[in-house]
Amino acid sequence: MENNKEMKLLRLQRAEGKLLSESLYNVVIGLTLLWGILINVLMATVLSPYILKIDYRVVLVIYFVMSLGCAYLVYHSSSPALSFLGFTGLAVGMGLLLTTYLTMFSGGTIYSAFLATGIVVVAMMLVSMFFPAFFLSLGRVLILTLIGAIVIELIGGLLLHLPMGWMDYVVVVIFAGYVGYDWAKAQAYPKTLDNAIDSAADIYVDIINIFIRILSIMGDKKD
Repeated sequence: MENNKEMKLLRLQRAEGKLLSESLYNVVIGLTLLWGILINVLMATVLSPYILKIDYRVVLVIYFVMSLGCAYLVYHSSSPALSFLGFTGLAVGMGLLLTTYLTMFSGGTIYSAFLATGIVVVAMMLVSMFFPAFFLSLGRVLILTLIGAIVIELIGGLLLHLPMGWMDYVVVVIFAGYVGYDWAKAQAYPKTLDNAIDSAADIYVDIINIFIRILSIMGDKKD
């Protein structure tokens, strides 16, 4: 009963704009995701010599400012154009951080992590298609476990300096769950262009977090 109520609320929310067909709606989500990933690939390859000249502390500041500002633009705008602009800025900010992080790993490891991430994401989307109500019921569980993981890493890693490699596996599981949850949520929303872009932003953040953690698990860093 609770799951049905949540699905009804989702359908009533964010209904502004012309409705798209289900297939076109999902194509927009996919193309928006590909756009974000393409930005990251170009930044990590073509633009990396320029990005790596920027002080890492400056990169962090730009990343946090762009992430917060662009996320606000994505989720608080009913305009598809503004949401897409916010998504692009979000991908650029994430790309700055990713580019500096990827220099620590070999090309083979990055490629393997990319493939593994793709497998996890596609698998969770497929499972979510068959069990949408189950994944929609995980919202509170996922946010609580994510907060718990962040607190554990802050205390155990930064304050107590304990080995925290096992947390990478935990976070992968959490964000894999988020992929299923965000995909089910996307399908429950009214199928508008703006909702497609907003949903793509949710899934994009999940993908990047999974990718970073899988890279850390593989751990084949450059000498």
